[in-house]
Amino acid sequence: MKKLFYTSLIGSYLLTGCAYTEQQTEIQNHKKINLSVKYGINESALMQAGENFIFVIPDFNTTSIYKLDNNYNLIWKKSIPIALEIVKSQVKNNKLYILGYDKNKDKVAFLTYDINGKLEKITYYAKKYSLAKDFIVTNKNIYIAVTQYNDDNNSDIIIYDSNGKTITFFSPNMDDVNFIKPYKKGLLIVGTTLKENEDVLIVYKTFENKTIWAKTLDLGMDEKPLKVYLKNNKIILEVTSTDSMGAQTDVTFTIDENGKINSIKKGVEFKQLPLRYRT
Repeated sequence: MKKLFYTSLIGSYLLTGCAYTEQQTEIQNHKKINLSVKYGINESALMQAGENFIFVIPDFNTTSIYKLDNNYNLIWKKSIPIALEIVKSQVKNNKLYILGYDKNKDKVAFLTYDINGKLEKITYYAKKYSLAKDFIVTNKNIYIAVTQYNDDNNSDIIIYDSNGKTITFFSPNMDDVNFIKPYKKGLLIVGTTLKENEDVLIVYKTFENKTIWAKTLDLGMDEKPLKVYLKNNKIILEVTSTDSMGAQTDVTFTIDENGKINSIKKGVEFKQLPLRYRT
């Protein structure tokens, strides 16, 4: 009789434990479900703003800013009366910065808000139809990276700062900036240049617009930059290389402070599609 009672207790405990585990899983997933269902975003769209969160999304012919509490409940929603193609947004130093393309004015737009959603400034950059690409906020300045098209069907890379100065990179090719990063006494500009194939371009420019060095990385295929970071005083540049049949390989370049390539490490090639499925 005691054995039967003991077995029943174990069964009851296991059932209760399962129910508890399922309940915990439901609680853990509750925030994600709320974000997806209520706002149509996932957690990667959230920017930390103190104990709260902010995110920015297109909303019909406007752009909306949402502020949520730490349980993802809505605190407020602000509408920007601009049809903005958002490129990047960031919360830093109790400010919200938004970089995008104003589809009505066909210009690069940069907006600054306070943490309560009040617009402080909107600035337009470059010629019409230029592309907004990236921005960074430092202690002293803000830098906005733009790809600007010319009358000769080429394009230049132009970095605007919040003091009205520019850092430029001109070449006879179609150049495109993907991202910028503070480096020593200036910026690393990482993008692509198009001559025959698309190759990766990395440039070190000072804040005074002096080119210290510029490198084109060509593996004989189409290359695109994925990420750049610093490690042990070296520049680590991650690139994806795509051949004419669509096979891709991740490649990591290690570059020293003088722009010299110290090493090239290729990853495993992604599996190709069968020949009959390739375009």
